[in-house]
Amino acid sequence: MFILSVLCCLIIFSCNNTPNNNSELIQKEMITKDITYIPEGVCSRQMDISVVNDTIRSVKITKGCAGNTQGVSRLIEGMQIDDAIFRLEGITCGDKATSCPDQLAKALKSMK
Repeated sequence: MFILSVLCCLIIFSCNNTPNNNSELIQKEMITKDITYIPEGVCSRQMDISVVNDTIRSVKITKGCAGNTQGVSRLIEGMQIDDAIFRLEGITCGDKATSCPDQLAKALKSMK
């Protein structure tokens, strides 16, 4: 009889603690943000950025120093927005007050 009581309690407990399907869907929801940013004061002309749940998924920079812009783009893909901003913000190019990486940080800030 005691074992039967324990089994009934376990069944009731497990039924009351089943996950809510709605909360599971909300947790798995992907929030995607895409922007086109026009940088200022640099050689590049456009930055197309896609972010999913604060993780940078893709970056395409039009014009500018092809090797550098492709390298920076690939390096920050998969990175969290805040980490990329921290690493890129404030970088200058020659005697310019900004750079493509700095402008990329500004673009990422605008997505937050």
